[in-house]
Amino acid sequence: MDQSGLLALYTYNAYANKLVLDTAAQLTADELVGESSPSHGSVHRLLVHMLACEAYFLTCCQGRLLPFDPGQISTLDDIRRHWQALEQEQQSFIASLGADDLARMVHVDFGGGRPTLDLPAWQLLMQAFLHSTHHRGELSIVLTGLGYPLPTLDIILHFIEQSGQEWPVE
Repeated sequence: MDQSGLLALYTYNAYANKLVLDTAAQLTADELVGESSPSHGSVHRLLVHMLACEAYFLTCCQGRLLPFDPGQISTLDDIRRHWQALEQEQQSFIASLGADDLARMVHVDFGGGRPTLDLPAWQLLMQAFLHSTHHRGELSIVLTGLGYPLPTLDIILHFIEQSGQEWPVE
């Protein structure tokens, strides 16, 4: 994985996360925090989990600590604000990386008494992206079940939009 490929994926990630947050903004307060997610209980907790995981893997690569306490993120506006800052930081960081930086081994503590592992930075950045992709699929099902279907999250639609073209199918 090279820098330009990661930047393309992270640009899409920001686009897809915005679609999810815009859809979640339609939920009532009870729907946002009510039990609906099989993995994290509520839409709110799942969104915070996604945000925290993306931030965690980035900070591992940067050699620093998480800049916020996920337990203190109480509103959708808080989630959106933290994610916007994170997306800018992700793209800036990735843009600064060369091939040696991407291959650099990063020490990762997965917690829970598990042994720490050493993985290349590009794999941690890829994990963060794919982890959010996985949970966006879950949110698509959960939000649709609540009556708020997500728009199509296909990456090709993002690429078409970025190129200034329009998708030919309604």
